[in-house]
Amino acid sequence: MEATERQDADRSQEFPGAPWHLQGQACVSLWRVPRRVLPIAARGLRYAAWGEHALLFTIWASYQPGGTLAYDEFAVAVPVRGTGSLAACTVIHIWVSDAASAAGGRHLWAIPKMVGSFDTQPAGEAGRVFSGQLHEDGRPIASVRFEHGVAWPGRPCMSGFVVQAGEGGPIRTRCTANGSLATGRATWSFAADGPLAYLNGHRPLVSARVNDLRLACGV
Repeated sequence: MEATERQDADRSQEFPGAPWHLQGQACVSLWRVPRRVLPIAARGLRYAAWGEHALLFTIWASYQPGGTLAYDEFAVAVPVRGTGSLAACTVIHIWVSDAASAAGGRHLWAIPKMVGSFDTQPAGEAGRVFSGQLHEDGRPIASVRFEHGVAWPGRPCMSGFVVQAGEGGPIRTRCTANGSLATGRATWSFAADGPLAYLNGHRPLVSARVNDLRLACGV
């Protein structure tokens, strides 16, 4: 779909207003990759880099009924500097399973959400494996398999900003999240001819599953 056609489709799609309150579970991995392999940062944004390398996060989430919307999501987010907040990331790739989520993400917060086809198998309360596959237009994009390791006590809380390029400059969206945390082993796969090929050959530094996730965006 051409960009103008996608924008027209977005305008015709109804979506909830901010803030969004989502609930479910997610698999999150932290990566260290050469800065040169990343897409060029959007105008007005600057990746946080240490020498020739940058950190990034991959997030596979399954948001369940009971929140503002229910859908699956895969995102790649990179920490950025010079935004007025130490905890700030920009989303460089993201797919969701729901058209309303895609339209809302684009129009409310300039998050470049695309619609993809998901097969997510969330782990239950006693489950030890979280897995999923993502396709776009029939071609594979990414997959993940997370094996539960050590559960941590309590419910860690996080607060930060998603920062995206807007027509008038960077758009900052505050997000908060909390949930039960378990570290473990995540095995990711990315299509060699796809938009995430730059992650091929790399392994995450650390991975975790967030269960009973409560996420608020645009608060």
